[in-house]
Order: sequence, then C-alpha cells, then structure tokens
Amino acid sequence: MKTGELLIALTATMLLASSAAAQNNFNYPKPYVQIAGLYGLCNWSGHNASGDCSENFDSSFGFNFRGGARLNRWFAVEGQVEWASGYDATPAGIASATTPNLTRATIDTLAYTVNARFYPTEGRIQPYAIAGIGGQNAWLDTNLGNSDTFTSFIGRFGVGADLYLTENLALTGEFTYVAATEASARYYDWYNVWTTNSGVDPSYMAVSWGLLYSFY
Repeated sequence: MKTGELLIALTATMLLASSAAAQNNFNYPKPYVQIAGLYGLCNWSGHNASGDCSENFDSSFGFNFRGGARLNRWFAVEGQVEWASGYDATPAGIASATTPNLTRATIDTLAYTVNARFYPTEGRIQPYAIAGIGGQNAWLDTNLGNSDTFTSFIGRFGVGADLYLTENLALTGEFTYVAATEASARYYDWYNVWTTNSGVDPSYMAVSWGLLYSFY
C-alpha cells in the first residue's frame, strides 16, 4: 500500500472512531436534571357531571422538574414533579340557576411520579417511550369560598425525544397522558359540573418542552 493510501485509511479510521465515541457519549450512563414548560389539556370527568371537561374547563399552563439517571444505553429512571395552574371554568361550566353568584371556579394540580424511559436508538437525536406511576393532588376553588382538595393515584404514559446540542445539554419535547383513579370531590351547589360527593377522574394530557442537562 502506498504512503498516501495508508494515510487516507488511517484518517478515515480515526474519524469513524471519533464519530462512534461521540455517539456513545450521548448514551453514556450519567445523572441528569430537566426543567420544562407544560401545556395541560383537561380530560377530567365525573360520574354525575354535566358534559365533559373540554366544555366546562379550559386548558392550563404549568411546568415540570425531573431528576434522574441514564442507567445504560437503553434505560433511564427519574423522579418527576409537575404543576399545572389554572384550569379555569368556562361560562358553561359555572352556569347554574342554583348558584347565580358563582362567577369563578378554578382547578390547580400537582402530580408526582417515578418514571422509566426506554431509548430504542442511539445518536444525537434520541426518541423514547416513557411510563410512570405516582400520585396527584388537586385543589378546587371558587369565588364563593367553596374549596376542596383530593388525591388520586396516577399512571403516566407517553413518548418524547431528546435533541443533544452538546454532550451535556439537550432540548426535550414530550407528550404524555396522565390517567388518574377516581377521587371524591365535595363541591356543594356546583351542580352543573359535579354534584355533591360525585366521583371525579382528574386525568389530563400534557405537552411539554424544555432543557435537559447531563452530568459526567
């Protein structure tokens, strides 16, 4: 082999090795933190409700925070806290002949889950599937002073993707469905949305976007 051809072969080998090493760095086991904005799509329902959530409440903005660790090329485990503020009742949601002075009603939620992420591919762009379990607290409040707090068990399921800008920093995007167990709400005289002691399912869909930082 001529000297020129040998140099070309060596250079190509080094470039391939460097590319493979860089690709592996995105999948390297490491702890990470993530913060993201949230758009929550209301999917609540009640056994005795009049209409569904989309008719009675608007959607909500919020945020979530996570801390976790990439265990290997395939899996990551994380803890997540997610706050959604201001599922506000629509005019249809608060209209009631029995409560003519009711002008405002709102719901805030706090969800906390332990999640697992599965990464089927390697590289700078990494799609993933996510599943988690945990709990959710919800606070209901009106201008009349009616208020209630209740708790549900939840499961989180969805898909997302990490786009690595550097070996440490990535843009993230995700869509999840948070499925909640039935809880008991006691909203006296709010008959058009949920009746006294009706069963409420505080489920919602979440679209989030943010930044992930990995530690080496």
